[in-house]
Amino acid sequence: MSQENLNYELNETIYTSNNEEKIKIDSLLNNDSFFPEFTNNSDANYYTQYDDFDSDNLMAQHMDYYENYNIKMLHHITNYYQIPKGRLKKDGIIELIIQFENNPDNSAIVYNRKRLWHYINELKNDNYFNRFIIF
Repeated sequence: MSQENLNYELNETIYTSNNEEKIKIDSLLNNDSFFPEFTNNSDANYYTQYDDFDSDNLMAQHMDYYENYNIKMLHHITNYYQIPKGRLKKDGIIELIIQFENNPDNSAIVYNRKRLWHYINELKNDNYFNRFIIF
């Protein structure tokens, strides 16, 4: 079986029923209040909203790891990332993982770990391959 590269292109096409609808869309997009984060007087508010989003995202990641992963699974993740964990408890290990995964320099290894982890779960859920997976 030969491997071929898959190429794709996404094109967005907007169909409007009449010129009046196009004018409404243009006026909405040109309205400063539609994109408040790009106006000069709300820069501080924008960064506060971003910090809130970032904080919420980190909290969600922490809850996900705490609720859905046991210590053994967390150790597998830290070992994959080659993060020295010492004698940390579950919360400490989760914090190390979250710090590592949110560092943009580590995005490739994080993506690869999540992809491989997904494959392991797929194999474990398969009727045939589940008996061969010890993880």
